[in-house]
Amino acid sequence: MKSKLRDLIKAARNREGSELVPHVNDALPDKPGHWTAKDQLAHTTAWRQVAAAEFDAVRTGGPGPVVSDDDNTANAEIYARTHDQSAASILDAGSSSWDQLAAALEACSEEDLTKPGLRDANTPLSRRIPDMAYHLSEHLVYWHTDRGDEAAAEQAAKWGYEVASSALPDDRGRGTAVYNLACFYAKRGRAEEAMPLLRKGIELRPDLREWAKQDTDLDPIRSTPELASLLG
Repeated sequence: MKSKLRDLIKAARNREGSELVPHVNDALPDKPGHWTAKDQLAHTTAWRQVAAAEFDAVRTGGPGPVVSDDDNTANAEIYARTHDQSAASILDAGSSSWDQLAAALEACSEEDLTKPGLRDANTPLSRRIPDMAYHLSEHLVYWHTDRGDEAAAEQAAKWGYEVASSALPDDRGRGTAVYNLACFYAKRGRAEEAMPLLRKGIELRPDLREWAKQDTDLDPIRSTPELASLLG
């Protein structure tokens, strides 16, 4: 298990290094509230630091990372804390966070990796690394979309789907990833690509059927007869 997780850390680090890091600078956002590459990197970095601290806490039995249980609150706190930091400091923290996560993994035994995580006791600690990789893919999609690079955004979305499909053993996790890829296409009006993925996602996670009935991501293809049939 540890070998596969090492490879996933390396792959994710390389993607962030090639697709996001080169764009990190101290330029102001083009409009208020818009996330720059620096903000995206600061965000992914902060959550990797949380994951590394969680690994250490599970392994040692020590206290876990101090972070809000509510993701929206935690994300707002990360943004407020990092938005005015220099690009140089964010780049340094980003690189260090990968080293911290890799070191935290190496310190764990295979048995440690099967123990419940702290933020979600229903999943093993090992799940945090594919979660971090998938989280990165989501933010690469946001970044490339904001830049108008739809091809790169699609590649990032597909990579996230591949990570989840290969690394997540449960139908719920894989179903979520399939559904999210479907939403990527649906938001762009690409019903032909979205529909097979929606069917698969709902097959893996039947509870998503009710969510899909109100999910605004599907609005661009809402009039598609196949979608109406799928949702009943």
